[in-house]
Amino acid sequence: MSTVVRPRVADFTAARQLARTVLEENFIIRPPVIAERLAKTYGLEVVYGDFKPQHSHVAGFIDFARNTIAVNALDSAPRQNFTVAHELGHYLLKHSVEDGYTVLLRNTDDIIRTPIEQEANCFAANVLVPGQFLLEYLDNYPHVTDQQLAGVFGVSASVIRFRKLYL
Repeated sequence: MSTVVRPRVADFTAARQLARTVLEENFIIRPPVIAERLAKTYGLEVVYGDFKPQHSHVAGFIDFARNTIAVNALDSAPRQNFTVAHELGHYLLKHSVEDGYTVLLRNTDDIIRTPIEQEANCFAANVLVPGQFLLEYLDNYPHVTDQQLAGVFGVSASVIRFRKLYL
């Protein structure tokens, strides 16, 4: 008899539920959600640095051993906010990496498709742009643009478009 081992798949339900729990625990009732403040409430330090040119494709990483999130200081504020939320997602979802850290790379399809990266992205999108907040804005301001919403939520327009797809 052979055993079939199925590869791990992303648990989006857990990521979305965790985002709701974080918002409730921190009494967040309107945007913008500042991920750095959230990270600090969970005992993480956030540091910003100029990544060397050979690492310019790195948006940030979490060092589990030091409870530190490092963020590329050269990125835009919305990108930094998403990076911190993404790495906080790894921490709160209890993702573990044998070498002690995970790295968020920009525009790397292979990384984005891994289950833990998908979960961290889902957590970040849901904690920064909670569905109920987004729906409220869309109902109250039917002609609002994605760029305007991005400014309200402190994220990029692409995060807004993503959240609107999955409402």
